[in-house]
Amino acid sequence: MIKINTYSKFKILHIANHIVAIYGIYLLSGEFTVLYPIIFAIMFLYAGIVGVNVSLHRYYAHRTFETSKFKELILLWSTLLTSLGSPAMWCSVHRLHHAHSDTDKDPHNPRKIGPLKTWFTIWPKIHIPKPLITTFLKTPQQIHLHKYYFTYSFAILVILLILDIKFAAFAYALPAIGCFHGANAIGVLPHYWGYRSHNTKDKSYNNWLASILSLGEGWHNNHHAQPYNWKQGEKWWEFDPPAFVIKHFFLSNKIK
Repeated sequence: MIKINTYSKFKILHIANHIVAIYGIYLLSGEFTVLYPIIFAIMFLYAGIVGVNVSLHRYYAHRTFETSKFKELILLWSTLLTSLGSPAMWCSVHRLHHAHSDTDKDPHNPRKIGPLKTWFTIWPKIHIPKPLITTFLKTPQQIHLHKYYFTYSFAILVILLILDIKFAAFAYALPAIGCFHGANAIGVLPHYWGYRSHNTKDKSYNNWLASILSLGEGWHNNHHAQPYNWKQGEKWWEFDPPAFVIKHFFLSNKIK
């Protein structure tokens, strides 16, 4: 089960990330360099595409593809770059969303909670059934990371701060903030407007803006129609970077 103090840890971690990011940007404002923006771009693309979309969402939450044990470990530990929680934490809430999408039982239904609160909520205060969360605790590595996720997260941030505040801001804090807003954009935008390619029972839409902000997860109606498909983009112009990464780097050769 997710302990009650998990909520405060999430808040502290995300507040710390924002403080470090703002201060890092302030320190960089007097310099003319492209190094740190490049570092941010690389880390955000990796954390957002691999850490959130490929790992948390398409692999752990829905098991849309198979991969090797070694690559599974890469996916598992990549979630530390997102500040969104262990796979057991994040995926449990996401499974509840799919089970009760756009109803009163949906943990982040923007029509019930409100779009702003849905977007800026660090973590929904909900009861997660023990059988649900334990489905994501199948290996010793998953259990270990779930238990010590915040310990590792704060340790990474502190170590980077000691080494270089600007590096901490652009390599960790800002990418994590980008992951936070990208993931929450999916909880709001594709449930209000866009287009529907499938006649699903919920109010999911394909939304191009959400796809840009989330680095490829905005084809929400496609996803809700086929949640166990590792490809979300169906039309040629529905760009899907996570599917490209899965196909070329993580998908098991036997099912390519």
